[in-house]
Amino acid sequence: MLVPLILSAAMAAGDDGLWGDLGFGFYPTNSEKVAPNGTVYKPMFRILFDLNVGDEESYLFANSAYYAEKPNPGVTTNKSQGEFDFTKRQYDFNIGYAFAVTRRLESRFWLYSMSNINRGDSKVEPSGFKDGFIGALRYSAEEFSPVQGYASVGYYFTKDVADTNGDAYSPGLFAEFNANTFLGYGTRGFTQLVATTEKDGALHEFDVQFGLEYRLGLKKKTRALLFLENNYGLNDRAERRQLLLEFRRDFSGS
Repeated sequence: MLVPLILSAAMAAGDDGLWGDLGFGFYPTNSEKVAPNGTVYKPMFRILFDLNVGDEESYLFANSAYYAEKPNPGVTTNKSQGEFDFTKRQYDFNIGYAFAVTRRLESRFWLYSMSNINRGDSKVEPSGFKDGFIGALRYSAEEFSPVQGYASVGYYFTKDVADTNGDAYSPGLFAEFNANTFLGYGTRGFTQLVATTEKDGALHEFDVQFGLEYRLGLKKKTRALLFLENNYGLNDRAERRQLLLEFRRDFSGS
């Protein structure tokens, strides 16, 4: 339902009411990621798309991420292609609506879908997915403050997700902190922290991301990012780590 709504809103808004980015990133080391069906795999690259339609007071948003797995000849890829092959592994998609409560506080609601697209033994059907509905309040920093970013508190109203062990659980509350600051020479440092609880309030997972961003080109619309993601499963659950080099191209109506 929301996909046609976002597309029609984009057409009505014109260039002035559109902003977002496109991205491509690859994993230079043997990183580990958990697919929606609980399978642990080694990601090879990902493709990102982020679209926002509206204005600062009220906007629709949609974002997606496509993940490919590193070759595992004879298991998930064509062994004759060896290191030059890859496997379609995961596709995540979020779509929702945000509106301003005050000048710096906004309310956000969105649907999430995480799909496993590795066919495994089947030649025609993917296996395993996770989806649900989330709401959150986000408080953003002042526009010209030395540290930019936001703090957010939200709740998973429905469904479940896979943890770092690959086991499904029903998340409840989550808290997110995102910050970045200018370091000089076109470079910014950034970090993101996310803590997620179970429905009964017990802390289940803690995710940490930190890295560097550098603006490229005369118009500075292209960003190069190098960052590390750590997914910590609490209570003796596994830790998963991903090092990512990514390039993103911003677009807007301005």
